[in-house]
Amino acid sequence: MSSTKMEAMPTFTKDQIEKALGRLERGLARYLWLQHHVRSCEVSTNVHFQTFFNGFYKVRRNSHWRSIYFTLMESAKVKRIEFPEILTEISRTTGRLEASFASKLVATLDPSMPVIDKFVLKNFSLQLPRQGLQNRELKTIELYHQLCAKYCDFIQSSTGVMMRELFDCQHPDSGVSELKKIDLVLWQIRP
Repeated sequence: MSSTKMEAMPTFTKDQIEKALGRLERGLARYLWLQHHVRSCEVSTNVHFQTFFNGFYKVRRNSHWRSIYFTLMESAKVKRIEFPEILTEISRTTGRLEASFASKLVATLDPSMPVIDKFVLKNFSLQLPRQGLQNRELKTIELYHQLCAKYCDFIQSSTGVMMRELFDCQHPDSGVSELKKIDLVLWQIRP
């Protein structure tokens, strides 16, 4: 591993991780509900699923935007669509570059993929490209790939191993992916 990757690797104490784990009980239950139902219902029309998803991921968009989003999610269940295509399609159909929501769609269908979240980005010393930046969409895609790489490194780090072991002790047999264990804990650690 290169020294630049080592410098950017977040570290947390066992106490910080245990406190974060203590705060994620409700969120974990909601996440598991979403994962259980995403494949078993028509997400583009199932209002109960959409309401649950909107609450969990704090979706505060109008009904037109949500209709486009959940229709895209349903089509991505049939034919896998990667983050760059989802980001581009949301931007094309809504006029908004929605990096976080594009990543949430991808991660809902593939739990081994990360979510772009402001707290997670801060923990990894990353930042979304600012509005008005030339090539912002391309830079956002690059950021997503950086985040994926950082997760890969972090999962194997001593802190990442400890985080996953502590998660498993508190939530044995959760069925949560290795990345999502880290993701859920990082959501609770506010830098």
